[in-house]
Order: sequence, then structure tokens, then C-alpha cells
Amino acid sequence: MSAASPGSGRRPTLDRITWISYVQISLFAFFLYGFGATQALLRDEQGTSRTVASLHAIVFAVANVITGLLVPRLIERWGRGRVIRIAIVTMSIGVAIYTAPGGLAVSLLGTAVVACGGVALIATANAFILDYQGSAGPAALTQANALAALFGFVVPIVIGVTTAIALGWRTGLWALIVALVVSEVLRSRTDASPAVQRAETPTPAIPVRRERVQLPRQFWWSLSVVALLLATEFTLTLWSADLLRERAGLGAAAAAASLASVTGGMFIGRLFGSRLAQTWSVDRLLISSILLALSAFAVAWVSSHVLAILVALFVVGLGIAVHWPIGVSRAVASSGGLIDRASGLSSVAAGAAGGIAPFILGAMSDAIGFHRAFLIVPVMLVTALILIL
Repeated sequence: MSAASPGSGRRPTLDRITWISYVQISLFAFFLYGFGATQALLRDEQGTSRTVASLHAIVFAVANVITGLLVPRLIERWGRGRVIRIAIVTMSIGVAIYTAPGGLAVSLLGTAVVACGGVALIATANAFILDYQGSAGPAALTQANALAALFGFVVPIVIGVTTAIALGWRTGLWALIVALVVSEVLRSRTDASPAVQRAETPTPAIPVRRERVQLPRQFWWSLSVVALLLATEFTLTLWSADLLRERAGLGAAAAAASLASVTGGMFIGRLFGSRLAQTWSVDRLLISSILLALSAFAVAWVSSHVLAILVALFVVGLGIAVHWPIGVSRAVASSGGLIDRASGLSSVAAGAAGGIAPFILGAMSDAIGFHRAFLIVPVMLVTALILIL
């Protein structure tokens, strides 16, 4: 453990428990971006349309909403540490099911189980980091998501390579199960300081009082922004591979690996974003990032050259990089101190919007063509910008 006092100043304290939290958040990102990269491959394998394949996003969203609503009560009952342990076990089981043969029903079930575990992990870990780091919370959460984006950068490449050399896309995801178990063993062995204990387990009196407190109206406006921004991110990570396949003529494996252009941009963007979050206001950072993403998306949408699309998607990744960590930090800050409820509801909003938007895009693409349907992305970004302003 670091001797520094967590939560002092706007520079995060990088002690052992913080790094473990960062890694566990990143392991969910490992699946999430792998999930996006495997959707086109899974659709080819199962012989389904884009609309049917989008049921995975709907199942993910439903499980997300249910779990996000339950997480605050589970934390009140068991504490954050135990909820994280249950989430890790659930995720591991879900990954095993998702990668098992058996067709659409099996992959949908696996998606639901992973979503339940992953959302519980993210909502709880986010609440812990924001609580534990105090005023450095936004910067710390952006750092955590920078590491998550690095995982997201690597996963599509791994899946593309294993697909190309006939090992299959499942190989990379199987390693995730081992990593999840190891991360939880390390976390459970961490000799937590009193500060960590206070951040992990709320006192019994606090949940009772908090349940009677109404969330401020400003929180719900902030939550709407989170929903729109995460709907954009999910849509891009789930469908960018199809943009490359349709517009640039790339094969399935190459398109999946090229999704790393988005996640690579997100990694770089979060590295810089964590520094900017120490000096910029959250509104200034979000507005700037949305404008950058809009500009880059316009280039990606009109282009048909592989290099132009890849560069534009990289810049889009730079733009959307801070949307989740800063959006959640903004929502939590407007919650009147109801950290666990705000974090759980942020996951609910993100899951609902992130499931519905890709499904709408999939259905629209079957009706009017994928290229025109992809314009749902700038519509969501502009709406989020208007709400912030």
C-alpha cells in the first residue's frame, strides 16, 4: 500500500488496491471489446442476419439494466468487496458459456451471464474508485479506462490473428477466465488499509438514510448524457468492423483486427484525458471530446479508402475516450453523495442505451443499408452535446 493519503488533491494515488481495481475493470473491457470484435464472426458462423445478431446487444442491455438496479442493494447488504468477488465468478462462467458451441441460444445465454457479472463489477469498482480517490476520482477513473482501452486495443488484434491462423476466435477469450480468477485472488489477499475498508464497505447506517433521499434533478440530466455517450461507444465498437467490411472491402478477420484503430485511439485519448481531468472541468472535457468525435466520424463515414477510414476511426477513438469515465464522474458528482446508487444507475443507463442503439442500427441497416443507418452515431453525439450545453 502507498503511504500517500487517497483522495488528496486531483492526482490519483496509485497504490496496490487501486491498480487491482484498474486491472479488474480492464478485464471486463477485455470481454466487451472482444464481444464487439467477434459479433461479425459469430454472425457468419451462425448464419444469422444483422437484426438477429443484434439480439446479443439487447440481451446484454436487459441483463445490464437488471443488474445495475440490484447492485446498490447488494453493496448495502454485503459490501463492495464481496459483490466484486461474486461478479468475477459470474463473469468467468458467462465467458465459458459464450464460447461454447451450440448456436444462437447458447451465445445469448453466455452474453446475459457475462453482462450480469461485468456490470456488477464495473458499477462496484467505479463506486470504489470514486469514493476512495475523492477529488482525484475523475482522473483515476479515466486512468482505469485508459488501461481498459489498452486491453481493448489488444483483444481485436488477438482475435483477428487467431481467426486468420485457424485457432479460432474463442481462443483469446478463454485466457480471460484465468485472468479473472488470478485478479480476484490478488485482490482478496490485499492487506487493505482502514481507508480501503471504509471505501469498500459502507457503514450500516448510511444505506438506510440514503434510500430515503431523492436523487437531484441534475443527476437525471447527467444520466441522460451518459446513456447517449455510451450508446455511441457501443455502436462504434460493435459495428465499426462492418463499416470496414462494407466500405473498404476488408475480410472478416482483417475487419475485426482493424477495430483496434478505435480502441487504440481510446487508449491514447484516456492517457491524455486523465491528465486533462486534473485541470479541466468535466463539461469542458466532454464538449471538446464530442466535437472531436463528430469531426472524425464525418471523415470515416464519407471515405471508402482503408487507410482514411482507419485513421478517422482512430481519431473517433480519441474523441470518445473520456465519455464513460468523465460522464460517470459527472453523474456521480451531481448525485448529492449517493455514490453507489449513482454508479449503479449509470450502468443501467449505459446498458439500456448501449443495447438499444446497436439493435436499432442493425435493424435499420437491414432496411435502408448499413452505411446510412450508421448516421445514428452523430445524431446521438449531437443530442448529448445539446444536453450538456
